[in-house]
Amino acid sequence: MLPLQASKQNTPSSKSYFLFILVAIVAIGSGLLVQSSKAPPAKLPEFKKTILLPNTKPLVDIEFTDHHGQEFGLEQFKGKWSVLFFGFTNCPDVCPTTMHTLKQVKADLVEADVWHNYQVIMVSVDPERDTTERLANYVPFFDSEFIGVSAPLKATESFAKNVGILFFKSGETANGGYDVDHGAAIILVNPEGQYAGVITAPHVESTISSDLIALSNYAGVKKSPSGTSISKTSKPSLATQSNTSQITQETTLPKLSFEDAWIRPAPPGASSMAAYFVLRNNSDQDIIVEESSSKAFEVSMIHNTLVEDGIASMQHMDSLLIPANGTVRLEPLGIHMMLIQPKQELKLGDQAEVILIDQDGQEYAQMISVRPQPQQ
Repeated sequence: MLPLQASKQNTPSSKSYFLFILVAIVAIGSGLLVQSSKAPPAKLPEFKKTILLPNTKPLVDIEFTDHHGQEFGLEQFKGKWSVLFFGFTNCPDVCPTTMHTLKQVKADLVEADVWHNYQVIMVSVDPERDTTERLANYVPFFDSEFIGVSAPLKATESFAKNVGILFFKSGETANGGYDVDHGAAIILVNPEGQYAGVITAPHVESTISSDLIALSNYAGVKKSPSGTSISKTSKPSLATQSNTSQITQETTLPKLSFEDAWIRPAPPGASSMAAYFVLRNNSDQDIIVEESSSKAFEVSMIHNTLVEDGIASMQHMDSLLIPANGTVRLEPLGIHMMLIQPKQELKLGDQAEVILIDQDGQEYAQMISVRPQPQQ
């Protein structure tokens, strides 16, 4: 375990409330049946992470607005299984990672010929900043068929509580903004528009895909209509994803080197991005990174993503230790470099320089390319 120093605001009562809901769901999740107008097989599939409620729960009556500016209410939840993720557009790590995972899941469901039974909906937990325009730039960036919805804060809180999700503002960021801690679970709404189940975090593409394919078969949904053409979404290939930074073959290695470095692409107008890489200490002494910067962004900092009691939150790290002759990996849903307010839009293939500064004031600079998230 690496010794890390971090600052964090704790909200034990809020997290305890969420944990109570999650534990209650888990406690009743054994041998359950989904109530549906279709008659499913008697035996419940052996889901890997999905928990189905013994009794489905009606959704509270709420009128969202989708990212097209259209009303999205209870009727829009009917006819398909809805896969709900609660997130926000200013999130640099958890939300884009989950949305990317759901994009990969969609490709698996298309291949299995069951995608037409599903829709993916991102519910904004930051309606104050997530305008229709911001959602329109953000959600389709991951997939054109995904839907983003928002509603006034109080209504969103009521809807989230209805399905066992908690969210709340946390400490201010360096640029005067704020983070939103939120439940990381994926919620399932059945084709009758009822809260029917939950997929617990962490989210892995193969696990979610396997469960959703099994759910389609269990719930008695049908294959796509004969003669209907369903386009398949190709998965990103790792063959073209070469490392953007490697240790140069020199007589003397740098004291601290970057490997497997990449910056996550972001939707147009995004206020934050994230960089991931492996830091290798090529010396016999510990290196403690105490500061970071980038000329391409107004603010940068090292963050750590935590999921505790089902709530995803971020810690600002005051320092990061890279042990002598050791490595530290910065990766999605873990330690990462948060890059805030890009000075110009960065697209796929563009590069940005990041700089880390150690306890002695020594700087370590690296040019890193923007490239897709490697496939799980």
